[in-house]
Amino acid sequence: MKKEKKRTRSSKNLKINTRIAITAVMAIVVPLLIIASLSTVLFSTVSNFFNFSSVNTNSYSTINQIQWSKTISSITDELTSENNDKQKIKNLDEYVEPLEKINCKIYIEKDGKAFYFTHNKDDIISRAQKLVNFDIDKNVNYFGNDGMLIVSHTKQDNTSEYYTVIITNDDYKVSDASQKSGFDELSNLFVGRAGMIMLAVVGIFIIAIAVFSFITTQTIVKPINKIAHGADEIARGNLDYEIDYKSTNELGQTVESFNDMRRRLKESIESQKKAEKERQILVAGVAHDLRTPLTSAKGYAEGIIDGIADTPEKQQRYLETICSSISETEKILDDLLTLSRLELQSYEINPTKVNVKEFFDDGASEIGLMLEGVNFDFEYNNRCSKEAEILIDADRFSRVINNIISNSVKYAKEDKKGEVRLTLEEYEHSVIIEISDNGIGVDQKSLANIFDPMYRADPARTRVSQGSGLGLSVCKQIVELHSGSIWARSRLGEGLSIFISLPKAEEENDE
Repeated sequence: MKKEKKRTRSSKNLKINTRIAITAVMAIVVPLLIIASLSTVLFSTVSNFFNFSSVNTNSYSTINQIQWSKTISSITDELTSENNDKQKIKNLDEYVEPLEKINCKIYIEKDGKAFYFTHNKDDIISRAQKLVNFDIDKNVNYFGNDGMLIVSHTKQDNTSEYYTVIITNDDYKVSDASQKSGFDELSNLFVGRAGMIMLAVVGIFIIAIAVFSFITTQTIVKPINKIAHGADEIARGNLDYEIDYKSTNELGQTVESFNDMRRRLKESIESQKKAEKERQILVAGVAHDLRTPLTSAKGYAEGIIDGIADTPEKQQRYLETICSSISETEKILDDLLTLSRLELQSYEINPTKVNVKEFFDDGASEIGLMLEGVNFDFEYNNRCSKEAEILIDADRFSRVINNIISNSVKYAKEDKKGEVRLTLEEYEHSVIIEISDNGIGVDQKSLANIFDPMYRADPARTRVSQGSGLGLSVCKQIVELHSGSIWARSRLGEGLSIFISLPKAEEENDE
């Protein structure tokens, strides 16, 4: 069963050119084999019917002439054989006996001496001379209405033995009736039968070509119909339809390309739908986030205009709140602009070789002061060697670190003092930066989305005043511009850890 399936699969994989070539060859070879088989049977039948092996009549016809030719050939073959004279004479009796029945006279001499005869030489020559003048030293084939004469000479190979065969028959007839009969026989044999044979040959060729053409057409047309049906399904919007045809030939490759095109088209449409959905979420999120600080600024400005802020101290506080709201609006717009430039690939970085220890040691001091101002504990561990270097745009990358730490401050627990840890580890080809906190954390289902635009850990978006929701998305794209990668780990209620992997400077240079 497995071998049969393997053969089927192998024939299915034949290239179209090979398949057509095989069909053409088979359409010729198979009919020829059939015709050869039929010809063998027909020849055997005709030979038996007409008895070419011996003469059986003394009337001239085409068949009779063939019989005489065959008989003379058999006699000369026996005379020149390796048999001794006694055996030759015994064997000659078999050929001569049918001739004597139709009144033929035979005389055979060897090297000028009588070897085998049914009548004496003089009598036979005398009878022959009455039929036609002839030279006994030359071959003669005479068939006339008054009789027939055959004189044949042959020599045995590798010896000097020389044989002369003389056969004559006074009763041989070549009449008009016999001529007509010979023509009829020839016509019946080569016209009637040949016509039937030719019709059979043509029929065999037509049937063979039709059968092989049908088989080839099916193996080509069937997959083409499948491709056409698949195209119709896709045109109707069914992008889940897959053409079921496995082969390594041209049609199989076409089907595979078609299925691959369908998958890519489906992925492209799904990607467009996802992008459109993300754009809608982004627009809605930005509109929501902008509305909050603008509403706050408008309310405090109206309070000043309406005289609610009736003391210099109150007016100063209102103005500070308005400025803070404007700053928050500006930050949201700045993050949105940065994200837009990153997606349009117009955001440029200018990386330089930076010593890891020096860069982060300086930055850690500033981070510590900032966190101290918001009552956060800060822990810094830099386990990199003094020689470790990375290629970064210092200003752009500082924004990444600040965004992540600001995110930790934003999502701190209200009932627990905040804590941020900055840890650096050096590996053979990279430097890993870990920034972790003890905030509210993120559940596993939402963890994969924290780098999406407008994602917030608080689904109700109650902490709008603390950020735009674009910060981590901006961080991800800036890190990737540095040929790095960023990921997160978290458990809900236990804090969040952000990891950044950057290639070491020497690795960048080798590449």
